[in-house]
Amino acid sequence: MKKLLTALVFIITSMFASAEPIRVVLLNPGGSHWFWKMMINHMQAAAEDLDMQLEVITSNWEHYLTVRQAKEVVNRKNPPDYIITGNEKSNAGNIIKLADGAGVKVFLFSNGFVYAKDVEAYGRPRGKYKYWIGEMIPNNFSAGYQMGKVLIDQALSANLIAQDGKVHIGAIAGTYATHASVERIRGLKAVVEEYADKVELLQVIPGDWTAQRGEKAAMGLFRRYPEIGVIWGANDTTALGAMRAAVSIGKTPGKDVLFGGCCWYAPAIQKILSGELSTSAGGHFMEAGWTMVLLYDYHHGIDFIAESIETFMYSIDSSNVEEYSKAFAKHEWNKIDFRKFSKVHNPSLRKYDFSLNVVLQQLEEITGEQ
Repeated sequence: MKKLLTALVFIITSMFASAEPIRVVLLNPGGSHWFWKMMINHMQAAAEDLDMQLEVITSNWEHYLTVRQAKEVVNRKNPPDYIITGNEKSNAGNIIKLADGAGVKVFLFSNGFVYAKDVEAYGRPRGKYKYWIGEMIPNNFSAGYQMGKVLIDQALSANLIAQDGKVHIGAIAGTYATHASVERIRGLKAVVEEYADKVELLQVIPGDWTAQRGEKAAMGLFRRYPEIGVIWGANDTTALGAMRAAVSIGKTPGKDVLFGGCCWYAPAIQKILSGELSTSAGGHFMEAGWTMVLLYDYHHGIDFIAESIETFMYSIDSSNVEEYSKAFAKHEWNKIDFRKFSKVHNPSLRKYDFSLNVVLQQLEEITGEQ
């Protein structure tokens, strides 16, 4: 009888333990920045579907503050199950070390390690630091390449050729030493190399992700290079700032100069609809929700480490902007059933599929039912 009671107590205790929500802390570097708001909203929608508890701690781009916040979190009397962090100005290494030392699991997303010395120092997830359990980093190289290709092809078609017979391109980067900016620029340079006989990349100027810096950088480009035909922005905000500069000196965006950006910012999508902006690569904000799915499955015994999970960014331009606007314009992420992406909830699911087509299909099915 005593053994039976012990067994019952064990079963009941296990049931209540498993019913407790998974606790996740996101170290948000971007404050109320529109891109991080998109990501957090997507992540929160996933958390609600999966009964996860999400706490967001913001540092407003103070990368040293993020490290101090991580130290506070891991030293709590009852620390969270997981910390999610990016790598702003190479601060992820310190956060990984803090979490690993405290035995708190950490997941890296949005920005990975840029420099060889950091890759050598920290290795890969579950290598030198066993509590660094995984990462999901968008393919920023592909984004930079796609943006550059759309802009170059459109500029050639519009005959925006300088006197030397080439399309002149200026680039406005993001924040120094940030993975997203470095990789997007590398992608741009790769496509420029492919068109080496037809285009010239004149200069890459830091833009710090802001419209103000983008506008200032563009004014400098226009002064130095009067025949410039393309301005490539590391994100949509810098591209929109550069467009303001063009208008202020009498140029018409989309005709005299072509602009491209990244991240699917709502005002930028409107500029694509109006023909003023050529392209915006994006969709990677959804990695916030996919990270929650991976952590949920991991917490319930289904590990993701053996599966090669790669997500891509997708280019929005005049050919598909109507379809995007119809599906995503309202940002109603609560309409997505994140449980359908989980292997725990779908035992027959052999491989994760976080592709844009699957999301669009689910949203179309929901729309059709209404």
